[in-house]
Amino acid sequence: MDPAPAPVARPPRFWSLDVLRGGCALVVFFSHWHLWSHFAPRGAGERGLHAALDAANDAVRALFWPTGGHHPAVLGFFVLSGFCIHYPFEWRLHHGQSTKPAWPDYFRNRFLRIMPVYWTACLLGLIFVAVQTLHPVPDTLLSLHADSPGAHVAVRFLGVAGFFPEEIFAGNYLLNTVAVEIVMYALYPLVYRFAARGAWLGLGLTFLALHGLAIALLPWVTAYWVFNSVFMLGIFWYAGALAAHLFVARGWRASGAHLGLAWACFLVTKLVPGFYGLTLIKQAAWGLVCVLGIGWALRREECSPTAGDKAVIRALRYTGRLSYALYAVHTPAIMFATWALLSAG
Repeated sequence: MDPAPAPVARPPRFWSLDVLRGGCALVVFFSHWHLWSHFAPRGAGERGLHAALDAANDAVRALFWPTGGHHPAVLGFFVLSGFCIHYPFEWRLHHGQSTKPAWPDYFRNRFLRIMPVYWTACLLGLIFVAVQTLHPVPDTLLSLHADSPGAHVAVRFLGVAGFFPEEIFAGNYLLNTVAVEIVMYALYPLVYRFAARGAWLGLGLTFLALHGLAIALLPWVTAYWVFNSVFMLGIFWYAGALAAHLFVARGWRASGAHLGLAWACFLVTKLVPGFYGLTLIKQAAWGLVCVLGIGWALRREECSPTAGDKAVIRALRYTGRLSYALYAVHTPAIMFATWALLSAG
């Protein structure tokens, strides 16, 4: 009788990446809460809170934000996503489990992980649209986010906004970046095909070419869609996947010195006088910081494995596991709160 096949080993989960993911989610939430809940403070307590939030927001913009570019935590999410999607496949390749990936299982798992939360967030956005439409509050921001032509709603619910060359609000603007993630998940088997052959240079040049194509498309489509499309964001996803390859196949880790140097270079780019394309350079520099941040976090986890049991770290790890849901629903939540406060006032 033949022995039963050995169970397939599973790659480890890194708590340090949950911490990074949780930190990104909190930064996105609090920065949007501060920017979108634009109320004039009343009383000393509210003025103090408003001043503290202003200072925190200014610090985030000065230290992390590529001026004129995407939210730094959103770029961090894309780098993390590329790493976390490619890492288990790279790990199996490196450990001799090089059989053809079970793509039906991959797509089923991605669907169950992404789409129920995505559709719930779509629905919450439409509920906000209905509330603002039926009982409008005279607020420019709320009116903008309540914009929802029927075609936009259909595209949003079908999950194909990543291919639709218009800017979609429909009560939940940030789902546009989730739609780009859906495109990347759909394309990943193609990316894996080349990554498994070691064609990382070709993949990188392909994503760089998408940047060039995006610039060529600007005369015909809205710049807001191009900026939030796979053309601009795909390269950060690729950078995360490449980091996973280097981490597994070559034992790459990042030191604090390397991370600090990359961060300093990023800050220098913010001081360079403006010219066409500077924003892309700033974003690329920040993307490098994110990649090195992952390498540094993984190195710290290896050096201090018990640090994950600290209370603050456990809280961030938990937030990291909920980060997608928090990201997906926080826009309508903030809009609802703003609508309610303005209505009551």
